[in-house]
Amino acid sequence: MSVKFRNVLLAAAATMVSLTAGCTDGGTPVSPGAGASPASPRASATAIAQLARFREKPISVTGWAKAWIGPWGGRLDFVGFSVIVPPGAVSRVTMFTIKLPADVQGGDHVVAEFGPHNMAFAKPVTIGFPYRGTTLEDDPNGTVVWWNNGWVPMGGTVSADSSQILTETPHFSEYGTTSSRGGVITASGG
Repeated sequence: MSVKFRNVLLAAAATMVSLTAGCTDGGTPVSPGAGASPASPRASATAIAQLARFREKPISVTGWAKAWIGPWGGRLDFVGFSVIVPPGAVSRVTMFTIKLPADVQGGDHVVAEFGPHNMAFAKPVTIGFPYRGTTLEDDPNGTVVWWNNGWVPMGGTVSADSSQILTETPHFSEYGTTSSRGGVITASGG
């Protein structure tokens, strides 16, 4: 196979992935605790209560989306959450996922589990969360947090159109958004 033909095939595959990534549906709801492992336990309902809330629930508050993204990079979007994979972050085609909580209380909060787990990226991947329409909107102390037996602040930047709060990460876990005043996580809209 010539290098030119291989590049054409890769470009076609990338186009298919990018087209299907934006069109994914919610799939089946994720059951509470599904996919949790002893190395990465899920946040409890009490811990989730510390996260920002939606002022108005999105149409789909439970479910998941997935996309196959390869070394060329790509993007996955699902009800205001996003994963932006830069070129070179992964060395092979990899399934990326965004899972939202299956329980009603979790669905009220800005929280998602991103996959794949147990994988370090060669380049940081950007993750985005709904910002506009949440209790975090216009909060100068807004931050993205990840669950590691407690919420760990990661910082965050509001997108140019103020629709999302974004941060970079070298790995995936359960993430949310909240207010961080003086480095202390405070309940955000709870």
